Amino acid sequence: MSMTCAGRLLPVSLWCLLAFSAPAMAGTQTRDEAVADWDAHGRRAGLAAPDTHCQDFLQALGRKPDALEYLGCEQDDASYIKPMTARYRVSGASAAQVETYLHDTFGLPLLRYACCGWSSGAPYVWRAGMDSVSYEIGMGVESLHYPREEWARIPAFDITVGVTRQSP
Repeated sequence: MSMTCAGRLLPVSLWCLLAFSAPAMAGTQTRDEAVADWDAHGRRAGLAAPDTHCQDFLQALGRKPDALEYLGCEQDDASYIKPMTARYRVSGASAAQVETYLHDTFGLPLLRYACCGWSSGAPYVWRAGMDSVSYEIGMGVESLHYPREEWARIPAFDITVGVTRQSP
């Protein structure tokens, strides 16, 4: 390859490198920019703020029943919607009381038995108002078909409360 050809390829190669890396660099935001973007668009969409910590969401809302045991929170920053899910457990003996509380407080549908367990059904979303965070709430357990009066025979029910920090 002659020097003239190499001299022409180098600027083209640098241009390609910049053209392909510029969108990736442009996609990074400072914390202040991310919060400003959320304030302008994400808040109304029900997204959690970008600096929200994975936590006991029911406790943070001041609406956690005493019978619930907080198991921890999982955060998936690799996912495009950046979800966070708090996990809880309640004993079968207290499950009906917690089910009623979640129904009365958040409107969660009452559990139904289908196939192999009790479930609140399709994902249920609750918001306190137009500019508040959307919480996806669910309750259920895989078990034999014990009627509600016999839920104490089921060791524990699972509850999840999740938020997303980015729109799909």
